[in-house]
Formats: sequence, C-alpha cells, structure tokens
Amino acid sequence: MSLLETIWFILAILIIAIILLVDPKSSVYGLSNNTLLSGFSSPSSKQSFIYTLSAVLIATFFILTVIISFIG
Repeated sequence: MSLLETIWFILAILIIAIILLVDPKSSVYGLSNNTLLSGFSSPSSKQSFIYTLSAVLIATFFILTVIISFIG
C-alpha cells in the first residue's frame, strides 16, 4: 500500500467516524419545528467546526481518489 492509499484509507475512517459520532438530534434545525424560529438560529461554533472539518475531509478524500485513480 502506498502512502497516498494509506492516507486515503485513514480519511475514509475519519469521515465515517465523524458521520457516526455527530448526533443529528442536537442539530439546530432539529430543535424546533417552527420554520420561523429556525431561520433565526445558527449553528454553534463547535457545530460549524465539525461541518467545516467534514467538508474539508470529504474534499480531500475526493481529490485523493482522483489522484490515485490517475496514478494506478
């Protein structure tokens, strides 16, 4: 297994772990059924960090997938 494939595998495990560990019930949008009130709420800084981290990990995973497919 090359270094890129090892990093790719670790990223896959991290993405799966983040998806499984983040509780959607604690999401801001799940707190209220009132659409008017949910429009005024925003995610907390910890939730924003998790969302940003997961987006970066997914983008990196995609780029590594494309690179590995071109190389191999």
